[in-house]
Amino acid sequence: MKCTDEFSAWIDGLDRSLRIRIDQRIQRLADGNPDLHRRFDNLLEIKWKTGTMGSFRLYCAEVDGVILLLGGHKDSQSKDIKMAIALLEGVKNGKTRIKEYE
Repeated sequence: MKCTDEFSAWIDGLDRSLRIRIDQRIQRLADGNPDLHRRFDNLLEIKWKTGTMGSFRLYCAEVDGVILLLGGHKDSQSKDIKMAIALLEGVKNGKTRIKEYE
């Protein structure tokens, strides 16, 4: 699986316990199970709640495999969707750098 620098920066800014939960969700996605999600504008928005932390979103797309574009919170959803769409366009035209997700 690959990711953008923006995704890496987002996930690196989270606390360890939350990153573990997100990684578990990403593993289920890699296994073909996106759980609660919606598709639009060539994006996949994966949604989940983390109790007191609220609702998180993960934006990804399928371009030669799954690319993790961006992560965010319900509160920033509309801004995050616009950014994820722009990142996807950048991936398609070679202007957005992607790397292996570890």
